[in-house]
Order: sequence, then C-alpha cells, then structure tokens
Amino acid sequence: TNNRTLRRRLKPSGAMEEKSSGHKKARATNPPASAQEMAAAASPLTDDLIVEILSRLPARSVHRVKCVSPSWRALIADPANRKKLPQTLAGFLYSTYHWADPRFQKFHLANVSVGAAPPVDLSLSFLPPDKYLYVDQLDACNGLLLCLCYMAPSSPSTDKRTPLESHFIVCNPATKRWVDLPPHAKVPNGHRGVARLGFDPAVSSHFHVLQFEKTDQEDCVTGVNIYSSQTGAWKRRQSRLVEKITLYAGLASVFFHGMLHLLGMLKPMKLDDDAVLVAVDMEGQVWKAIRVPSGGLSFGTIGLSQGCLHYATTPLGIVDKNKKEDTSLATKIASVWCMEDYDSKEWVLKHSVSNDELGSKTRAEYKVTAIHPDRDTIFLDSCDVDTLASYDMQHREFCRILNLKKDRAPLFVPYVPLFSDSLAGADGQ
Repeated sequence: TNNRTLRRRLKPSGAMEEKSSGHKKARATNPPASAQEMAAAASPLTDDLIVEILSRLPARSVHRVKCVSPSWRALIADPANRKKLPQTLAGFLYSTYHWADPRFQKFHLANVSVGAAPPVDLSLSFLPPDKYLYVDQLDACNGLLLCLCYMAPSSPSTDKRTPLESHFIVCNPATKRWVDLPPHAKVPNGHRGVARLGFDPAVSSHFHVLQFEKTDQEDCVTGVNIYSSQTGAWKRRQSRLVEKITLYAGLASVFFHGMLHLLGMLKPMKLDDDAVLVAVDMEGQVWKAIRVPSGGLSFGTIGLSQGCLHYATTPLGIVDKNKKEDTSLATKIASVWCMEDYDSKEWVLKHSVSNDELGSKTRAEYKVTAIHPDRDTIFLDSCDVDTLASYDMQHREFCRILNLKKDRAPLFVPYVPLFSDSLAGADGQ
C-alpha cells in the first residue's frame, strides 16, 4: 500500500484518463513531474519508508534520485543507509608496476564518478603492514577484492630473485574486513597466474576463489584449484574442456549464473576464429567453451551489463595476408555484443562505432577496456596518451574521464562498493 501511495504521489501531474468505447486510454497533458514536485509529493513519507522503497530500485535509479533534493542526497549518502541501497559503479581498479621491483604492482582506482570523491580507501591500509610486504591486486567481484599477499621475509634480502612466501586474501575495502586463505599449490615466483574471484551477495555471503593450472609449454588449461569460504578448504578439479585453450591473464572475468567466465584463446590460434569464453561452475564439474563473435585479430573484453553478458572487440589494425582488403578495420573501431538469452549462447550485435566517428572526437587511438554494468557505455583505454575515457553508445557521446598512471598493467577491473558486512569468515575490524 505504501509503495502504491508513493507511486501515486509521484505520478506526473496532468495525466488524464479518457473513457472511449468502453475502455480507458491514458493521455499525458503535461510534462513529467519536476524534482521539486517529486520531493514535495513524497514529503509525508518517513525517511525509513523512503529508504525501503529506494532499496528496491536498481542502482542507476537510486543514483538519479540523489538529484531530487539535498535531503534525499544526504539520506542516500548516510552510512547507515548505504548498507541497504544498491551501489553503482565507482570506478576501475588498475595496477602500475613497481619502479624498484617488477615483481610487485601498486593498484589505483580510476574514479568514473566525475566530481565525486572515491567512496572507499583502496590503499588497503587496514591490513597489518608488519605481516605483508606487498599486496598484489588480482580481481574484484561485487565489492570484494582478491589479492595475493607477499609475506615479509624473516631476514631481508637484496636479491630480487629470492622467492617470497605468499598466499591469497579476500577483503572488502568498504568495511575493512578480510579473510586469509590457507595455502595450497604454490604460485610460481614472479608469475601472477590466472586467479579469479566468484561472489554474489544476493545469493550467499560465501565466496569462491579459482586458480587455474596450465601446461608449461603450450600454456593451456589443465585444471583448477577452488577455494570455498563455506568449507574453508581447497579442492582440485581436472579440466573438462575438449579443446586446448589458453586463458588471458590480463583481462577481467565475470561471475554470472553461478559460473565464472573468462576469455581465452584456442590453440592452435586462428586469425579469424581464435577467441573463446570459458565458463566453469564453483564445483569444477561443469566446463563450457562458448564461442564469441569473430572479429579477426582483435582486442576483446567481457562484462556484465544490465543483467546480460556482453562482449566487446577492438580491431588491432592487422590485415590478413590472404585478404586483398579489410574495410572493416577502416570503418569499425569497436563492436559490442550482448547475450540476451544465456541458455541459447547466441550473441546479438548491440552497438558499434566507426573509426571516423570516434577519431574525430578523440584524435587518439583507443581500445575497449570495460563495459558499464548499468548502461550502454563502454570505457576506452588510450593506447598512447594514458587516458581513460567513456563512450555512451546510445547517445554517441564521448567523455575523457581522467589521466591514468604511467607504467600500468593491462587489467581493468570494475569496482562497485559493498557496504554490507556480509563476508563469511572475515577477520579485521
């Protein structure tokens, strides 16, 4: 009843109903209600009721509602209410190589909320500095971070080749809580491997960490080690992939439908049909190899946007010698595909942007590096000027967001803060 009351109060003024031939027909005679009218209509409602209603809206709608009035903005920003409300994209985590020791990387937040301060401190200063020599960012999923922590040696060494003891941790920067994972198969020195995080707070407070094994020569997936926070233990599963596939270590993954999705490459590689999406469930029993749209030799990335898997490609500008001409490279710089029906595994072309159109606005070369989770926007990483930009593919709007740090790694991981305390087995504050 209260929800219906609010909807009725927020109904655009001037909406009329006409009776004709025994049925009703709605006719809007005035523009939609302004922000001031919306605030006035909802003024009789208590703050608790407004927060309860807002908690049922998608993150994008909550973000827009902040513009209704200063009191609503304060209500949404209140730390006590942030735990109840869905959060939108804060930015992207990316790493830069340490100038003194290439084994280590420092991570940063590319804040995409223009004019807004970062919602949390991603320096992870709450971790005990006397215990961890360095913390290496690997992945993020629905507000949690997966990191590889290098332990401080008992006796300092100046030899950079000296192996360091390490183990995984999963932490929530918004609540400053973390979980130390028990050790398992050792990570090769100087090699990050392919380790990813699976977590969905809407389903469970428990998470999974997957570290994939590979062959030394062909670099193909042979199995996976899976940690479950529910059992507190690792288990190993043999790969059930029929084809030989190499996983891309420098690209983000997507946790969707209870399965982790990663981009890989078929072996032996073919110029026109080399990319594939690998999916594995949290028991390591179900493995899938899903073909992605072929764009020749290109840079590809995956993302979860508006409840559907998305795949974006950027041609690398290399033409097949067997072809006399490849006009697609001259006309298309990015294509975005959507899997509207996950069970069908069919991709539908959603958007594309031409080289001429984007080049006239940017005057620089870019590649698609991420996809916005709530809207039809792609994020572009410049190839030569260290700039992160966004491109609204629906309204054809380009926007430079910020300058990135130099010496950065290729991995860009979307970060949406999680203010809920749900982190099974957490230590810390």
